[in-house]
Amino acid sequence: MHCEPEKLYDWDRGAHTHDYCVKTDKSEGHCHLMEGKTSAAGGERGHVHDYAGMTTYDEGHVHHYCGTTGPAVYLPDGSHTHCMEGTTTCDYGHSHDYQGNTGRGK
Repeated sequence: MHCEPEKLYDWDRGAHTHDYCVKTDKSEGHCHLMEGKTSAAGGERGHVHDYAGMTTYDEGHVHHYCGTTGPAVYLPDGSHTHCMEGTTTCDYGHSHDYQGNTGRGK
């Protein structure tokens, strides 16, 4: 899926959040899972959401992350998703990159 907003839909259904479950890349022989819910945002064109959290506990440690999603990517059924990408905090001498999408907006 690409991370550019689709121009065919005018989606404005008010404040909403998105669930997400994104896997980090492999670093130092392991990866982590990032699960959570974005902040609430309105449904206007180009809206984004903030997110923050802590990864799963793997190999004796966790990482923290935070960011802002990309703008809404509209899907054929009228729902939408957002791209998430970034880098976790550096802990135990390494960090992890991540890239994924939120769940669909309701």
